[in-house]
Amino acid sequence: MTERGFDDFFDDELALEEEAEGKVAAEDVSVASPGAKTAAATGGAAGDEGAASASPAAGAAAATEAAASASDAPARQAPPFWMVLVITAIALLLGVIIGYLLGSSAAMGSLASAQADAAAQQTADAASDDASYALPEGHPQVEVDTDGTAHVAE
Repeated sequence: MTERGFDDFFDDELALEEEAEGKVAAEDVSVASPGAKTAAATGGAAGDEGAASASPAAGAAAATEAAASASDAPARQAPPFWMVLVITAIALLLGVIIGYLLGSSAAMGSLASAQADAAAQQTADAASDDASYALPEGHPQVEVDTDGTAHVAE
């Protein structure tokens, strides 16, 4: 991505953010303006004392407007029950698959380790077996065929 392309994207994002902030500020002004109009109508002719007494009324009117605008916002609803079941089933399935993969890799590692230990033991046994089958000094050497017959080696 070029520098210019990134700058264009960033400028567009900034413009969208400023537009959104402008809409929020306009909504704030429209919510505050009915209370301000009420305060101006009741307290404008009465002077400072009237303005001080109208402030709680203006605050109450603004609070009422804020509550009305909050009630216009859509209420958050829980997802449908079937969706909860589907998400739970997917999570369970993924847990089983991941558990199987982790368990099988651990088992394979254990088997590989056991196989290496068995191979090492077998080579150690083979080395000691050769010494145990050696005949004493002065005894003729004997060779054993695969069928089990023994012959004196010359």
